[in-house]
Order: sequence, then C-alpha cells, then structure tokens
Amino acid sequence: MTPGGARPSTPDALALNPTAALLRMLLENRGTWALCKVFAAFALFLALHLIRIPLVLLVRILAGVIGELDGYTTRQITTPPRGPINHYYDPATTMAGSWEHARVRT
Repeated sequence: MTPGGARPSTPDALALNPTAALLRMLLENRGTWALCKVFAAFALFLALHLIRIPLVLLVRILAGVIGELDGYTTRQITTPPRGPINHYYDPATTMAGSWEHARVRT
C-alpha cells in the first residue's frame, strides 16, 4: 500500500504469483513470440508425458506377462515326467540300450 492508504494506480506494485511475474517480464522484455515459444514448449512437455503414460503401462503389462511365461516354463522344465517319455515304444518289451529290437505298439 502507498502512504495514506491509497491503492497504487499501476498493477506493478501488486504482489503477483512468481510464475506470472516471470511470464509478464518475458512478455515485456522479449515480446509475444517468446511467450508463445514458452507455451509451445510447455504444451510439448505435457503431450510427451501424456504419450508416455500408456507406454509405461504397456511395458509393465508385458513385464508381467513375460514373468508369468518364465515361471510357467521353469515349472514345466523342472517337473519330472508323469509317464513314459517315449510314447511310441512299450518300455516293458524294449531291451535297454538296444533300440533296434524295439517293437512298435499299434
């Protein structure tokens, strides 16, 4: 406030937001084109972050799926077989070590 309680005649003495004051100084010192470039850079910053969000979500989903596939593959590899491995030859009639004498089960 000015002496005597009168309000200032110009808005220069008003307490502004620091960001608004910087933008006003930019506009006064550099012109409208510089202010437009600042807003364009800010808009590009926001657009890139909005594009980034779905990509981050996609990467997290893919990481989860890959982790599940890795766990499934590991379980399949480490689990012992439940039955005979060779389904074409009867293990009871096949001589150990001699595949030439094996009889095919039909």
